[in-house]
Amino acid sequence: MNSSEGPQEEIVLRGNRFDVHRLNLVGSDGQTYQREVIRHPGAVVLLPILDDGRLVMIQNTRATVGETLLELPAGTREPDEPVETTADRELIEETGYRAGALKLIHTFYSAPGISDEVMYLFLATELSEGESAREATEQIENQIATREEVREWLAADKIKDAKTLVGLYAFLAM
Repeated sequence: MNSSEGPQEEIVLRGNRFDVHRLNLVGSDGQTYQREVIRHPGAVVLLPILDDGRLVMIQNTRATVGETLLELPAGTREPDEPVETTADRELIEETGYRAGALKLIHTFYSAPGISDEVMYLFLATELSEGESAREATEQIENQIATREEVREWLAADKIKDAKTLVGLYAFLAM
């Protein structure tokens, strides 16, 4: 196989939010190697900033790790959904806030060694408070934070979520 064709792949598992594919890669030694990767529609991460400069975060109970994590609101795109639509929906769903203005400030891969998930980091401003629309399986509470609290949490290693780390460092650089 020449490199312009790319690796051959097959679907191993179809999931509700992502699929797992097996890639057949040809190494520099001519051998074929298999790698499983996650094919993901992408996700958004939000930096919702109140008019007074405080940040809207969430405490999110994550069954996958058995912990409640301090995170930025985020969510998975529906296939072919514009990222702005996902950002609007996820902000309301997880926090109850609505943004008067959304600005894309960064894109990044969440874990490029195992997934093609692209995350879109949005600054959300001109916020108005409303009712959240959380999914039945979500256990989320809003957590309003100052810049100083964010600095303290980062210094104390209290933030364990990678997308939140990316977003918070962007927030502190603003």
